[in-house]
Amino acid sequence: MGEASFLGLALWLAASPGQPAPAPAGERPPPAAAPAQAALTPPPEPLQAAASDYARRNDLNRLDSSIERYREASRLRPGSAAAELGLARALAFRAQSTRRTARVDWGESARAAERALREAAPAWAASIDRGETPERAAALVPRGGAEPLYWLALGTMGLAEARGMAAVLAVKDGARAMMERAAELDERVDAGGPRRALGAWVATLPSAAGGGAAAARAHFARARGVAPAAQLTPLREAATLAVLVQDGARFDALLREVLAFDPARAPELAPENRLAQRLARELAARRGRLF
Repeated sequence: MGEASFLGLALWLAASPGQPAPAPAGERPPPAAAPAQAALTPPPEPLQAAASDYARRNDLNRLDSSIERYREASRLRPGSAAAELGLARALAFRAQSTRRTARVDWGESARAAERALREAAPAWAASIDRGETPERAAALVPRGGAEPLYWLALGTMGLAEARGMAAVLAVKDGARAMMERAAELDERVDAGGPRRALGAWVATLPSAAGGGAAAARAHFARARGVAPAAQLTPLREAATLAVLVQDGARFDALLREVLAFDPARAPELAPENRLAQRLARELAARRGRLF
């Protein structure tokens, strides 16, 4: 299918339910040969500048600058893990920060993650290009592919959620399979991100499908165990599970926990924790409509 085949198919399914699927990979021209590994290291200047801006990502101007610089590095060396994963992370942060651009940012984040995953997991890429299911392909990802797999799953579901329920239904099984594999490989990615995402996603599924409140609580608890200082975890639990089970007391307690946390206690997570606090205030302001 070529580059970004998984996301391209997922987007097509979301946009065109009930229509015939695109031609399988075998009916398309074979993808170009992968460049030599040495060529996948972009010049240091764009990456250094991007990383410097990303370190100040709570400033949206610096975040925008980091994204442009990561894009430049990606154009120079498509598939470079440093460039593509940097771009995927930065876009995912902006998607969570700014609703206005979330739909576009989630999609671009997922595409960057897929380019990195194709380099990290050639067997996954071959499986996807053969038209195999995301569940089957995810099982082929090695430990070194955990992070790009995580960002691909997160971006795919984020984009689907921005599009609506039909899109979520079209991608949920594939995205969940990828996220479960990412959690199996390395649940520490993005400070417990795989477990945090699974907690939010399975909360809406029935127990017979492996979801429900108990499964969601277990994922959130595991995310807390992996990264106790990550305040996006209690924020997501409040926004999803507490609302779904209509537990107002738990909702309030989780938001108090987020807002009381001193970001200086975990400098490496300070931008994410400040974002969580801003989102917690916005969520608290909507309480009357949620309960």
